[in-house]
Amino acid sequence: MRYTLLAVFAGAAVTLAACSGGSPQGPSTPYVPTPDQTTLLPQSGPAPLKPGASPQAGCPVDNATLEKALAADPAIAAAVQLGKGLTDISCAADFATAHTEGDRATVLFRFDGAQKMWVAVSGAAKNSCESVPTDVRKQLKNCA
Repeated sequence: MRYTLLAVFAGAAVTLAACSGGSPQGPSTPYVPTPDQTTLLPQSGPAPLKPGASPQAGCPVDNATLEKALAADPAIAAAVQLGKGLTDISCAADFATAHTEGDRATVLFRFDGAQKMWVAVSGAAKNSCESVPTDVRKQLKNCA
């Protein structure tokens, strides 16, 4: 009986050693994750919210990014009533437009490629897209 229990404990110890990562006398092998075990490295900078979005490019853009750009320009932010936020975002060729929830004003944004950030250009109850090239203006749903 003693030998049987000893054999069971010895077998359990060997099994536990095998599960804990290997033997002390064998060479250490680097850990290579399988495809389902890979993890993504943390991203620096603003995170794109849409597939294929890039922090180096302007479009697509999300409402949080545009709201931040609007808040950075106190004059334009004061000229419109943001209300609950921006809606109806439209983006084309480094320009974007959005409506405010408060007064449904149209806010025009431009992506500054040198600074890699969106900038509020204008905001008004009527068309604020005069500075947008005609071919791009046709692509923005909030430009009349």
